[in-house]
Amino acid sequence: MSQKPAGPNAPLAAGFAAVVEKHWDAVYRLLHSLTGNLHDTEDLTQETFLRALDKLAGFKAGTNMRSWLLRIGTNAFFDQQRKRKHSKQKPLQQDLPGSALPPDYALEVAQQSLLVRAALEELSELTRLVFHLRATEDLSFREIAEIADTTEQAARWHMHHARTKLLERLGNNL
Repeated sequence: MSQKPAGPNAPLAAGFAAVVEKHWDAVYRLLHSLTGNLHDTEDLTQETFLRALDKLAGFKAGTNMRSWLLRIGTNAFFDQQRKRKHSKQKPLQQDLPGSALPPDYALEVAQQSLLVRAALEELSELTRLVFHLRATEDLSFREIAEIADTTEQAARWHMHHARTKLLERLGNNL
């Protein structure tokens, strides 16, 4: 019984699977913080890794893979937003009933989560992006500036603005 040769891209695909495994959660968290919608998050996360696989040859060795992937994910999100502005279709306003919080979450945690989500949605997309990259992904302002296609100073301002607005909005609710 003979096996088919693996093909020239088999090692690349195997290596990329490890990249996906390592960075999936970070990309998913970023996109969920931007979309607030599980369906869009899943679609955009998959789109991000497909784009990354197509552009893997252009990745510069020695640079931060996570930052590179987060930049691709951010671009995928903004591409989707531009398409929606020109489209007559609107996304679902809420997830379908099956996506409720698991029953083991305390009511208080669920309420706090809703308050934080509402406060984050009041921020601009860029400010929300900067806040997420700094607070959740712990990236430097230089890396954030690269991903968000802005300056370090602007990234710092957006982070300050996000903190100020969130503190005003949430106050003692947390």
